[in-house]
Amino acid sequence: MPVPENVEKLQGVSAKSTIDQVVCGWIITGVLKPGEKIIDSELAKRFNVSRTPVREAIQILEGQKLVYVVPGRATVVADIDPADIEKCYRTLAELQALAAELACGSLTEQELEQLAQIHSAFVDACGRNDGADAITQDSLFHDAIVRGARNEYVEEFSRTMILHIQRIKYHYFHCDRLRKISVSQHGEILRTLQARDSARAKELMRSHWLCSMENSLRDVAGLMQGGEGAVQDVLTK
Repeated sequence: MPVPENVEKLQGVSAKSTIDQVVCGWIITGVLKPGEKIIDSELAKRFNVSRTPVREAIQILEGQKLVYVVPGRATVVADIDPADIEKCYRTLAELQALAAELACGSLTEQELEQLAQIHSAFVDACGRNDGADAITQDSLFHDAIVRGARNEYVEEFSRTMILHIQRIKYHYFHCDRLRKISVSQHGEILRTLQARDSARAKELMRSHWLCSMENSLRDVAGLMQGGEGAVQDVLTK
């Protein structure tokens, strides 16, 4: 099991949630690959904790469908099924559309200012072609809107779906050639939130995610049909 060496020791009650976050990150970014076995004793040793918080963290990951457990045998990182792309994106599109609609009536002026600052940072990251920072600012933008909806169920389900979409992106793509489109779409969404136009915000947010879905489906289809040549074509666009 390829566990990174630079893992800090964990403390007390936060062990379960921290292990969950770290291992989830490894799964999303491909440090732990589909089909890889997760060995709780190795994780416990690496994090310097007992097996209990490790097993609790694995239960969370299982609930998010990032791993599956074969009773008495092994815990395994779940496969990535291209057929899940549409399922994940369509579900998230509806969740985040609802979040944008609700956020129009509940975001404070201070929160809107913070959202504008995040958007500016996203524009800057895209302008510098800093993919890692762009992904970070994109996540912060959507997280702020979902939190602003003041609906814990939308927030929880949206977070789970985003994990799967991030994993799909890391698995298939190393370059986001759609960042300029996202900058424009984020700007429109921000303006509708500032104008408290809930119907328009809902429509724009849904369209934003469905646009990403359509491009992802197209690119994955190209990868599968064209093999390595198609992979290189996607990576250089």
